[in-house]
Amino acid sequence: MSIQDTETDQKTSTAVDVAFITALPIERDALLHHLEDWETVQDDLEPLTYYRGHISIPERDERYEVVLVLLLGMGNEEAAISTVKVIKRWQPTAILLVGIAGGVPGKVALGDVVVADFIYYYEPAKQMQKTNQRRALHFPTDRLLYGRAMTCEASEWRNNIVLSRPDTSQEDFLFPKAHFGAIGSGEKVIADPKALSRLLDDCPKLVAVAMEGAGVARAAAQQPHPPAFLEIRGICDYADEQKNDRWQPSAAEAASAFAIGLLRARPMPPLRERKPFQPTAEQRSLLVLCAQSLRPIAPDEILDALHQKPDPSPTIENITLNFTDLVVHENITDPKQAVQRLIDPQGALYQALRRRGEIAMAFHGLVHIPLAFLAGYLVTDRLPVRLFDFHPDLQTWIWPNRWETWPPLEIRDAAESRGRRRGNAVIRISASYVVTPEQTRGVIPRPSFELDLTVPHPERSIVSSEEQVRTYGSIFRQVLDRLAQQSPAFENIHIFYAGPVALAFHFGQQISANIHPAITVWNFHRGYNWGINLAAAMLGQPCIVSSRIAHKGASI
Repeated sequence: MSIQDTETDQKTSTAVDVAFITALPIERDALLHHLEDWETVQDDLEPLTYYRGHISIPERDERYEVVLVLLLGMGNEEAAISTVKVIKRWQPTAILLVGIAGGVPGKVALGDVVVADFIYYYEPAKQMQKTNQRRALHFPTDRLLYGRAMTCEASEWRNNIVLSRPDTSQEDFLFPKAHFGAIGSGEKVIADPKALSRLLDDCPKLVAVAMEGAGVARAAAQQPHPPAFLEIRGICDYADEQKNDRWQPSAAEAASAFAIGLLRARPMPPLRERKPFQPTAEQRSLLVLCAQSLRPIAPDEILDALHQKPDPSPTIENITLNFTDLVVHENITDPKQAVQRLIDPQGALYQALRRRGEIAMAFHGLVHIPLAFLAGYLVTDRLPVRLFDFHPDLQTWIWPNRWETWPPLEIRDAAESRGRRRGNAVIRISASYVVTPEQTRGVIPRPSFELDLTVPHPERSIVSSEEQVRTYGSIFRQVLDRLAQQSPAFENIHIFYAGPVALAFHFGQQISANIHPAITVWNFHRGYNWGINLAAAMLGQPCIVSSRIAHKGASI
């Protein structure tokens, strides 16, 4: 196929479904082989060259519009800068980082494909007198794309491979396998088994190491409307002293074949099949998300509250996050199973999130507080959500709006904890009831820092309007941002909360996976007995912490 230069103004207003990012020419060329009707796009005063084409979806009269770019150099800084340019230029729905990587021996084989559950950015560290203390960051990949990748049938991608492996003839073709786990990201090419072993000690889910994942993931996540992100790599070596280029063509071919196979399985609706404009409020369905564990909630319970404010949505849809079967005497017996239901890529919550931009969303529930925080954390504040809470004194979900001026949510530092900045921080949030230092110190005996967020006189009905929830949420976000800026050494922030469910959900929305330290939210049942590490839960890692072992930092 001949390469045809295209003028800038022919493409400037056209968004694409998928942007492929590659770091090496061999990775770019492996993908170009699969693009249909591609052409180059070179903008004035822009060093990046784009390759614009499409990918047809079999048995459907649909296709994905795609663009492919080759980075100007390797590494996370170059990847981040270029990713921002790609997003601004093409406004992709999804970004796929596709290329080659070093694999973990015993977990993967040469030529296999790995798909990132999350990106393990291992470079951040604290320089100490005799050693460095690693402070790795985790960047989650898109749960929906990851879930579709896990169900991608071998026949949907292996048939795309046209290059034979170095260890076989074409007649004796050995097909690669797909693996799922963490992909390490750093600034150096690793060719040392000891270095790889140390990374594996810190991140047991590690299956491969590469370079650009953290840069692309961070750049995508920090956009106002973040595209979905997934990293796909082919294994070309074992990151040891035997590292060479022999397997690179085959590994690049396998990774590109998987990426194309994933798209041909139609993991998301193509842009051409969507409306060419964002639906107005009058055109969107209202999706009502109901979380229940403390008691079952009938779908029609919320209707009066919804109709208090004229709702222009033509239809109301209900999605239930149900945990009542896991509850005995108001206590969840299997919080790990509850978390799995929330983070399941095929589950109710992520199925709802697939429809961002097509729906309006509301949330209400009677659910254990850590689950409410986690649900809000997964939804994030990028999706506006109408909020409702149950008012037992009135037996209604309608906000009573009791206050002309609602009580302030005050920030009170615990004086005796000031000055000690390493270790764990504790935030006590007292809205409906008072959370006492005696209660929290029974779980975290000697926190490095303590802070109280409290209304002057906590009571059960203190939060009486959606506006009050959002005001309190803004204060909570300011506190987290302050802690992130002033005390980066915090290993974990532990939240002990006594307040309404809607406020807990909204607080969860304010927590950023990329900005804030790891946060554990604790459950109260005759004392604080277990908690959920939100970041670990999102990544599918052990995330349930028991109060008996909290001071050891252990999770299950």
